[in-house]
Amino acid sequence: MNSYARFFENLQQDLKAFIYWCLVFTVFRIAFIAIYNGQLNGDYSDIPMALLLGLRLSLKTAGMIALIGFVFATLPKLIVKNWPADKLRFCWHAVALVFFAVCFMTRIPYYKIFNAAFNMMLINGAHDDIYAIFVTAVKEYQLLWRFPLAMVLGIALAYGLRIWLHKLPAKSFVEVQHKKLVIALTLPVLAVLCVFVRYGGAFNYAHSINWESAARLKSNLLNEAILDDGQALYRVRDMKRKIDKVTNINITVAQLREKIAASGGNKAADSIDKAFIHTVKQPKLAKQPRNIVLIVGESFGNWPFLPKYKDLGLVDNMLSLQNSADAAHVATMLPHGSGTISAVNGLVSGIPDMGLYENYQANSFNGKYATGIGYIMKQLGYKTVFWYGGFSGWQNIGKFTKAQSFDEFHCADEFSDDSGNAWGCSDAALFKQIEAYMSKEKEQEKVFHVVLTTTNHPPYSIDVDGMGFPRAKVKSKLPADIASDEKTLTELGHIWYADKTMGDFVKQAQSMYSDTLFVITGDHSERFSFAKEQDTRTLSSIPCIFYGAGVQQAWFNDKSVGDHMQLAGTLAEIVGPAGFTYAALQANMFENQDVVFNHRLYAADGKIYTHSSDTDKKITEYINSMRGVGAWRVLKGDAVK
Repeated sequence: MNSYARFFENLQQDLKAFIYWCLVFTVFRIAFIAIYNGQLNGDYSDIPMALLLGLRLSLKTAGMIALIGFVFATLPKLIVKNWPADKLRFCWHAVALVFFAVCFMTRIPYYKIFNAAFNMMLINGAHDDIYAIFVTAVKEYQLLWRFPLAMVLGIALAYGLRIWLHKLPAKSFVEVQHKKLVIALTLPVLAVLCVFVRYGGAFNYAHSINWESAARLKSNLLNEAILDDGQALYRVRDMKRKIDKVTNINITVAQLREKIAASGGNKAADSIDKAFIHTVKQPKLAKQPRNIVLIVGESFGNWPFLPKYKDLGLVDNMLSLQNSADAAHVATMLPHGSGTISAVNGLVSGIPDMGLYENYQANSFNGKYATGIGYIMKQLGYKTVFWYGGFSGWQNIGKFTKAQSFDEFHCADEFSDDSGNAWGCSDAALFKQIEAYMSKEKEQEKVFHVVLTTTNHPPYSIDVDGMGFPRAKVKSKLPADIASDEKTLTELGHIWYADKTMGDFVKQAQSMYSDTLFVITGDHSERFSFAKEQDTRTLSSIPCIFYGAGVQQAWFNDKSVGDHMQLAGTLAEIVGPAGFTYAALQANMFENQDVVFNHRLYAADGKIYTHSSDTDKKITEYINSMRGVGAWRVLKGDAVK
């Protein structure tokens, strides 16, 4: 009886802690919605449902936290009478409360950057420039006061829990009437409660809720608010595990050949590169241009080009190029991923984004990816030069690009620029260096340049007003979708600055070499925070403009789709001689593509969709097969044996 009495009294403390956690997560959820309520555009009707769904989902998180306290505090108390259950329970919950307070304070700026609670960018961040992230967090996202405030919040919540547990003491078993009945019902009731918590306020999987099924509302903000930080972190873990499963290379050669076939390749080939060979039938340009420049703009999304926003004048230079008679553009272009290094990997390797980070894989330094843009352009007789506005140590980019067929790599390490920041030099300084390089090129030398910019990125330190950004004019034209505060306007000013520097460079380079072919795209979108919910095209698509003598508008139409992996093959089709062969896992943008895809989206017939469990099975098989082939290529090499 004494053992059960201890169990009964400690179980009450665990249940009270569980209830306290549910309240904490609800308060966090309300605060998060309140902070970003402008995105609801005055429609608050779904907030009660978001809170209900969030509470149901948080039953799981709160239950897991309480279970750990139960295992290490309550259960040992059954055996060891003097076990310090109360102290251990409180210490565990106090540590957890501080952790989740830090998570909540981190979620606020994280959502502003990525329009999501914690996602796969956390994995990418582990490989990023930690110093630059730290400086940006201090300057742009108030780390110096957010972190101490998070600690204070965590301690305050822990103090609240202490009051909750001790000012409302557990009912002694001695005071209980009908003791035998209570003992008999304890385990069955506890089992039912566990099932109810496990399924998020339901008793079976069919009626349960989890992070995948939680997005049931029309607002992205509310869908993200439904996830508490524990569930958001679980989403990261679950997505990583799913990627690992898709990219599993513990398969037979026969299975690999089936994946090659499902991806549109020749399953009889003895190598992956040979399985995806394409042949240029007729080049799009009659003569190869002396210079080809591929500009990959930092956070250069497609949304400022769209009819709703183009009158803001943020991308007038690139719009002018796009509408030129000497230009063609892909209306629906997907970035390779949600981060800059994803774009680099997609271009340099030509391999689908699978979270494998080719820039760190051994095979990326032991051989060449024939599908990579540097490799293909070298086969076409071009000297290959990679320009980066950041530093060579970031994400191993210097070593990676030089290992993958780039003859030269130049970055901010080499440039003197007072207007730069922790991420590198200004775009103007970068383009000035490229112009100087081009002016010294040898006659008859063909050069392919890849330019990766950095300035349109926090901490947004460029003096855009001093360079002519029409702040007041832009503010007067802002739609309700975009906040009109000065911080947002400064961010818009950096988009304007990126467009201005690109435009100035294109004019200067073209004055030196009139036959230069320019390709303008972005590394990713999804970083700009709108004040109102937007569709996937607005949030995620990037521009893709081909500009130069001989380029024809009719190359693409409104239903054309593309992605970063296709740029290498597309350039081969533009400047490669008839009969030139190249390897590409995905066909070029000129060929009729049913589907192009990236880390989470796919596009077809001019429309963008989210890849989910509801996606057509044929499309899912194609995407997963392509990723499987890519994983084999990265981790095991080219040979099919």
